[in-house]
Amino acid sequence: MIQERNNFKMGTVEMLLLSLLSQKDLYGYEISLLLKDLSSGAFVVPEGSLYPTLYKLEDKKYITSNAVKTGKRRVRKYYHIEDAGKERLKQLLQDYRLIANSIDIILNTDISRFEENRTNADE
Repeated sequence: MIQERNNFKMGTVEMLLLSLLSQKDLYGYEISLLLKDLSSGAFVVPEGSLYPTLYKLEDKKYITSNAVKTGKRRVRKYYHIEDAGKERLKQLLQDYRLIANSIDIILNTDISRFEENRTNADE
């Protein structure tokens, strides 16, 4: 059960990363904390999944990164969404909303009434 839940969540990571970055430039650990905090702990993305996704988004030119010196020896890599990333986010959100609405309809439909209406329409 946990593995299925993790697979479902990981399929949405790209959309969530782009969504967060559409609001503000962020560094990796900050993204991880936001995902965890905003989801009340339900969405924990390990570094082994987060950074490969960020690198993939960067390779596709959806985001860019910029190293910023934040202390004497500390450098943080901030990620920034590009126009192509905003378009990708728009597409992902449309797909997400369509699927979420369809799932909601299915979960809340009494199929016996649906089948009855379909049978009456066929006659």
